[in-house]
Amino acid sequence: MLTAVKGLPRIRPHYDEDSRYLFQVLLAATSVVEANIALDLLSKTVPDKALVACVNLREAIKAIPPTPFRMAVDEDVLIRTGGLTKDLACFKRETPDGYSVIVTTAGNLVLDLIVKVEGEKHFWTPVPATEDLVDPALVCHIIESDHLFEAVIEVVKAMGMVFNPTLYLSVDDWHLEYARETIEGLDGLF
Repeated sequence: MLTAVKGLPRIRPHYDEDSRYLFQVLLAATSVVEANIALDLLSKTVPDKALVACVNLREAIKAIPPTPFRMAVDEDVLIRTGGLTKDLACFKRETPDGYSVIVTTAGNLVLDLIVKVEGEKHFWTPVPATEDLVDPALVCHIIESDHLFEAVIEVVKAMGMVFNPTLYLSVDDWHLEYARETIEGLDGLF
Protein backbone atom coordinates (compact mmCIF):
# COMPACT_ATOMS: atom_id res chain seq x y z
CA MET A 1 0.00 0.00 0.00
CA LEU A 2 2.64 2.50 1.00
CA THR A 3 4.61 2.07 -2.22
CA ALA A 4 1.58 2.87 -4.38
CA VAL A 5 0.55 5.85 -2.25
CA LYS A 6 4.09 7.21 -1.84
CA GLY A 7 4.60 7.07 -5.61
CA LEU A 8 1.89 9.68 -6.20
CA PRO A 9 4.24 12.69 -5.76
CA ARG A 10 6.41 11.26 -8.57
CA ILE A 11 3.42 11.10 -10.91
CA ARG A 12 1.85 14.50 -10.18
CA PRO A 13 4.42 16.75 -11.94
CA HIS A 14 3.83 14.85 -15.19
CA TYR A 15 0.04 14.69 -14.91
CA ASP A 16 -1.21 17.62 -16.96
CA GLU A 17 -3.76 18.47 -19.62
CA ASP A 18 -1.69 16.81 -22.38
CA SER A 19 -0.99 13.56 -20.52
CA ARG A 20 -4.24 13.21 -18.55
CA TYR A 21 -5.93 10.83 -20.99
CA LEU A 22 -2.88 8.54 -21.26
CA PHE A 23 -2.61 8.31 -17.46
CA GLN A 24 -6.32 7.55 -17.31
CA VAL A 25 -5.95 4.69 -19.80
CA LEU A 26 -2.83 3.33 -18.09
CA LEU A 27 -4.43 3.32 -14.65
CA ALA A 28 -8.04 2.42 -15.42
CA ALA A 29 -8.21 0.18 -18.52
CA THR A 30 -8.68 -3.53 -17.93
CA SER A 31 -7.02 -4.16 -21.29
CA VAL A 32 -3.29 -4.72 -20.88
CA VAL A 33 -2.86 -3.82 -24.55
CA GLU A 34 -4.41 -0.39 -24.00
CA ALA A 35 -2.39 0.13 -20.82
CA ASN A 36 0.79 -0.92 -22.61
CA ILE A 37 0.19 1.50 -25.48
CA ALA A 38 -0.48 4.34 -23.01
CA LEU A 39 2.68 3.42 -21.09
CA ASP A 40 4.78 3.45 -24.26
CA LEU A 41 3.38 6.85 -25.29
CA LEU A 42 3.98 8.28 -21.82
CA SER A 43 7.56 6.97 -21.81
CA LYS A 44 8.42 9.60 -24.45
CA THR A 45 7.91 12.45 -21.95
CA VAL A 46 7.69 10.93 -18.45
CA PRO A 47 10.76 9.65 -16.57
CA ASP A 48 11.09 5.96 -15.69
CA LYS A 49 10.67 6.48 -11.92
CA ALA A 50 7.30 8.14 -12.46
CA LEU A 51 6.25 5.36 -14.86
CA VAL A 52 7.24 2.69 -12.33
CA ALA A 53 5.14 4.53 -9.75
CA CYS A 54 2.29 4.48 -12.30
CA VAL A 55 2.42 0.76 -13.02
CA ASN A 56 2.60 0.08 -9.27
CA LEU A 57 -0.43 2.33 -8.75
CA ARG A 58 -2.22 0.41 -11.53
CA GLU A 59 -1.48 -2.88 -9.75
CA ALA A 60 -2.77 -1.44 -6.46
CA ILE A 61 -5.98 -0.23 -8.13
CA LYS A 62 -6.34 -3.66 -9.75
CA ALA A 63 -6.05 -5.28 -6.28
CA ILE A 64 -9.22 -3.52 -5.06
CA PRO A 65 -12.00 -6.08 -5.55
CA PRO A 66 -14.79 -5.05 -7.92
CA THR A 67 -18.21 -4.75 -6.31
CA PRO A 68 -20.26 -6.62 -5.34
CA PHE A 69 -18.11 -8.87 -3.17
CA ARG A 70 -18.29 -10.58 0.20
CA MET A 71 -16.19 -9.07 2.92
CA ALA A 72 -14.65 -11.22 5.65
CA VAL A 73 -16.11 -9.19 8.52
CA ASP A 74 -19.52 -7.99 9.63
CA GLU A 75 -20.69 -4.38 9.59
CA ASP A 76 -19.80 -3.72 13.25
CA VAL A 77 -16.20 -4.83 12.74
CA LEU A 78 -16.01 -2.75 9.55
CA ILE A 79 -17.11 0.37 11.45
CA ARG A 80 -14.66 -0.27 14.27
CA THR A 81 -11.56 -1.18 12.23
CA GLY A 82 -12.16 1.07 9.23
CA GLY A 83 -12.80 4.28 11.11
CA LEU A 84 -16.21 4.56 9.45
CA THR A 85 -19.42 6.14 10.69
CA LYS A 86 -22.90 4.90 9.92
CA ASP A 87 -24.91 7.32 7.83
CA LEU A 88 -28.43 6.05 7.09
CA ALA A 89 -27.94 2.83 5.07
CA CYS A 90 -24.23 3.25 4.37
CA PHE A 91 -20.89 3.62 6.10
CA LYS A 92 -18.74 6.68 5.53
CA ARG A 93 -15.16 7.78 6.08
CA GLU A 94 -14.03 11.36 5.47
CA THR A 95 -10.54 12.32 4.32
CA PRO A 96 -8.80 15.53 5.42
CA ASP A 97 -8.98 16.89 1.86
CA GLY A 98 -12.76 16.67 1.47
CA TYR A 99 -13.41 13.22 0.03
CA SER A 100 -15.97 10.78 1.41
CA VAL A 101 -15.36 7.06 0.98
CA ILE A 102 -18.77 5.43 1.25
CA VAL A 103 -19.59 1.72 1.52
CA THR A 104 -23.06 0.26 1.03
CA THR A 105 -23.60 -3.22 2.35
CA ALA A 106 -26.17 -5.92 2.92
CA GLY A 107 -24.77 -7.92 5.83
CA ASN A 108 -21.28 -8.90 4.77
CA LEU A 109 -21.96 -8.28 1.07
CA VAL A 110 -20.38 -5.05 -0.15
CA LEU A 111 -22.76 -3.66 -2.74
CA ASP A 112 -20.83 -0.53 -3.70
CA LEU A 113 -17.74 1.46 -2.89
CA ILE A 114 -18.45 5.12 -3.66
CA VAL A 115 -16.26 8.21 -3.62
CA LYS A 116 -18.03 11.50 -3.07
CA VAL A 117 -16.36 14.85 -3.67
CA GLU A 118 -17.94 18.28 -3.98
CA GLY A 119 -21.42 16.81 -4.28
CA GLU A 120 -20.46 14.36 -7.06
CA LYS A 121 -20.67 10.62 -6.48
CA HIS A 122 -18.41 8.19 -8.33
CA PHE A 123 -18.81 4.44 -8.06
CA TRP A 124 -15.38 2.82 -7.70
CA THR A 125 -16.38 -0.10 -9.91
CA PRO A 126 -17.74 1.19 -13.22
CA VAL A 127 -20.66 -0.45 -14.97
CA PRO A 128 -19.90 -2.62 -16.82
CA ALA A 129 -16.78 -3.64 -14.88
CA THR A 130 -15.29 -5.32 -17.94
CA GLU A 131 -13.78 -2.19 -19.51
CA ASP A 132 -12.20 -0.31 -16.59
CA LEU A 133 -10.65 -1.28 -13.26
CA VAL A 134 -11.88 1.95 -11.69
CA ASP A 135 -14.19 4.72 -12.84
CA PRO A 136 -11.94 6.77 -15.17
CA ALA A 137 -13.34 9.98 -13.66
CA LEU A 138 -11.70 8.99 -10.36
CA VAL A 139 -8.17 8.78 -11.80
CA CYS A 140 -7.54 12.51 -11.45
CA HIS A 141 -8.79 12.41 -7.85
CA ILE A 142 -6.57 9.42 -7.02
CA ILE A 143 -3.52 11.18 -8.43
CA GLU A 144 -4.23 14.64 -7.02
CA SER A 145 -5.36 13.68 -3.51
CA ASP A 146 -2.90 12.94 -0.72
CA HIS A 147 -5.49 10.92 1.20
CA LEU A 148 -8.14 9.37 -1.07
CA PHE A 149 -6.42 6.21 -2.30
CA GLU A 150 -4.90 5.50 1.10
CA ALA A 151 -8.39 5.77 2.68
CA VAL A 152 -9.86 3.39 0.08
CA ILE A 153 -7.10 0.86 0.76
CA GLU A 154 -7.59 1.13 4.52
CA VAL A 155 -11.35 0.60 4.17
CA VAL A 156 -10.84 -2.44 1.94
CA LYS A 157 -8.33 -3.90 4.41
CA ALA A 158 -10.78 -3.22 7.27
CA MET A 159 -13.24 -5.41 5.36
CA GLY A 160 -10.84 -8.30 5.94
CA MET A 161 -9.88 -8.39 2.29
CA VAL A 162 -6.36 -9.36 1.29
CA PHE A 163 -4.65 -6.42 -0.34
CA ASN A 164 -1.35 -7.56 -1.79
CA PRO A 165 -0.68 -5.96 -5.17
CA THR A 166 2.30 -7.00 -7.26
CA LEU A 167 4.92 -4.26 -7.25
CA TYR A 168 7.54 -3.73 -9.93
CA LEU A 169 11.04 -2.24 -9.76
CA SER A 170 11.15 -1.22 -13.42
CA VAL A 171 8.92 -0.70 -16.43
CA ASP A 172 10.72 -3.60 -18.12
CA ASP A 173 9.62 -5.91 -15.29
CA TRP A 174 6.02 -4.85 -15.90
CA HIS A 175 6.40 -5.40 -19.66
CA LEU A 176 7.82 -8.89 -19.08
CA GLU A 177 5.00 -9.81 -16.72
CA TYR A 178 2.33 -8.87 -19.25
CA ALA A 179 4.15 -9.71 -22.51
CA ARG A 180 2.10 -12.80 -23.28
CA GLU A 181 -1.22 -11.13 -22.52
CA THR A 182 -0.23 -8.10 -24.62
CA ILE A 183 0.79 -10.23 -27.61
CA GLU A 184 -2.44 -12.24 -27.41
CA GLY A 185 -4.43 -8.99 -27.16
CA LEU A 186 -2.66 -7.48 -30.17
CA ASP A 187 -3.17 -10.71 -32.09
CA GLY A 188 -6.90 -10.45 -31.41
CA LEU A 189 -6.99 -6.97 -32.90
CA PHE A 190 -5.61 -8.04 -36.27
